[in-house]
Amino acid sequence: MRTLSAPHPAWPEAVDLGFGRIDADPGGALRVVAGLAASAQRLRLPEPFAFGESAHRDATMVRLLATAAAAFVPVDWTLREPLPDNTLERALCHLPPPRDGGEPGRRWRAAHDVGSCTYRYGPGFVLIHDTRPGGPINRVHVEAGWVGAFRTLAGTDRPPAGGAAADLVDQLAAHQLALRLDDGYAVVLPYHADRRPPPGRAVPSVRPGP
Repeated sequence: MRTLSAPHPAWPEAVDLGFGRIDADPGGALRVVAGLAASAQRLRLPEPFAFGESAHRDATMVRLLATAAAAFVPVDWTLREPLPDNTLERALCHLPPPRDGGEPGRRWRAAHDVGSCTYRYGPGFVLIHDTRPGGPINRVHVEAGWVGAFRTLAGTDRPPAGGAAADLVDQLAAHQLALRLDDGYAVVLPYHADRRPPPGRAVPSVRPGP
């Protein structure tokens, strides 16, 4: 008896995620990115991205890159315009850099180092480790009374306007560990370092185009 097997399509090395889909369901897009780690796939953003045009899009893009970094998912994307604020160069350099983007993209790639700005949860505290170039080396211990507020901030880009979470955003932003944007948006910049790369798998760099 012979079994005739139907041909299977090749497993794609990369998954494309357009900004139309990202804008429609940012939370769903973040879950897609986090799930790529299990399938050993990279993320490809087919459309060039420019920071500074929309606070909502900027916040989503930072969270998307941070989610990919935390899951060791390589990202292939292009920076369309120079960063609108020079402070963003240090603020974002720990996140997966663009493959292109002129001189700003080149500086991002040169400054990038995996794991240079991360946080970990401990028993009753959060420890933030920051070795991004261009500023002081920070080890920030978030005490027990702030852990709940930190979890709130780490899970949203629209933190409450008042209370402990708002106070914590101000303190983190003073150390370049949070990014305040227009229209009430704010994002925590360190990403969650709760795992190590799979054995034998490094996070490859995405090389700039010719």
